[in-house]
Amino acid sequence: MAEPSRDSESTRRNGPASSAGTPRWVKVFGLIAIVLIAAFVVLHLTGHGLGGHMG
Repeated sequence: MAEPSRDSESTRRNGPASSAGTPRWVKVFGLIAIVLIAAFVVLHLTGHGLGGHMG
């Protein structure tokens, strides 16, 4: 019995290679959104929220 090639193992684990994955621009915008949300939370928790400039 022949051993399966690495390509077939990879295909079984990760599915066939195709262009159906998440586009790069979606990943970039998601990363930017996560960074902005994290910055907002940190500023809010430290008392430097967005309302600090109001009189």
